[in-house]
Amino acid sequence: MHKPVVIIGGGLAGLYAAYSLKKRDIPFLLLEAKASLGGRIASHYLPTNNTIGHDLGPTWIFPHQSNIQQLVAALNIPVFEQYTRGDVLYQASQIAPAQQIAGAGEMQLFRIQNGMDELINALYQQLEPNTVKLEHAVSEVKKLSDGWHICANYQGSTQHYTCDQLLLALPPRMISQHLTPHLWANNVLTQRLASVPTWMAGQAKFVATFENAFWRDKNLSGQCFSRVGPLVEVHDASASEHSHPALFGFVGVPYLQRSKVTREQLTQACLDQLSYFYGEQAYTAKSCIIKDWAEDEFVANKDDQIGMSQHPEFNFSGLSEQLKQLQVHFVGSEFAQQEAGYLEGAINAVDSALANLIDA
Repeated sequence: MHKPVVIIGGGLAGLYAAYSLKKRDIPFLLLEAKASLGGRIASHYLPTNNTIGHDLGPTWIFPHQSNIQQLVAALNIPVFEQYTRGDVLYQASQIAPAQQIAGAGEMQLFRIQNGMDELINALYQQLEPNTVKLEHAVSEVKKLSDGWHICANYQGSTQHYTCDQLLLALPPRMISQHLTPHLWANNVLTQRLASVPTWMAGQAKFVATFENAFWRDKNLSGQCFSRVGPLVEVHDASASEHSHPALFGFVGVPYLQRSKVTREQLTQACLDQLSYFYGEQAYTAKSCIIKDWAEDEFVANKDDQIGMSQHPEFNFSGLSEQLKQLQVHFVGSEFAQQEAGYLEGAINAVDSALANLIDA
């Protein structure tokens, strides 16, 4: 199958690229390795309601991030402000009681109602279903004289695709890991792809849902900070402004250490820590989940598992002629020149790449 453009990766960047190409009447095909779309955007759904999601990946839209705000508004997706009213709790040691600090601060953050998956679903609904192929894990990418040749594994059989322009909507290290750059990139580009860390790839998030937002009743914001762990930071994760209460926390235990305990043990340790902050009501959680992104083969590699989390910065200097000749465009969030790693970065990277693609 031949298309003018093939997009590899069905996260926010890939879907936004598809959405943008469709608006311009440019034919494309999107290939996604997993059985679902979203990439690092994922939600934990209530056992009793599969439309209420709590974020396991990106959670916030910041006030200065105008492009992602404009996209959310264009898709008519409801947003609300992150709950921060009330005090903050701080854990300095395992022995001393939590310190209560007045006021959580006035930093304004926005959340998508019922989970960030709403953005993924809204973008997909703008597309023709036959332009998106799930469970198509790309195994080889080659650049030949007549264009790009792509091999993808679908349910045990190899599918072949060709295109003129290639959009890679993956983080640099995932391109390095899965898309055979040794077949089409020079040594400088290959090394740069392998060296840029994937934002939040080595992280794990814990989410607990509740019947009642008992912390709010105690004039607590839901924000907790700890020097002990396993959770180093906790926030109110309710799925909307006044309903579907939840708390989420970042697991501060490094991957190599947390991978030695069972998921049940880590979940219990997180609940015990919430009990330290909030008392016995923490054990009334309706559901709990830990999403360990370091275990996702399409998000993290060994370098991400052992490396420190840091903001990505891809160096494009000296690559422009090579990329132009290859007719390849990097649109993952890590490639953005501004807000790299964030949702806003994905939008920025796509907009910049599409300007070059349309010129070509």
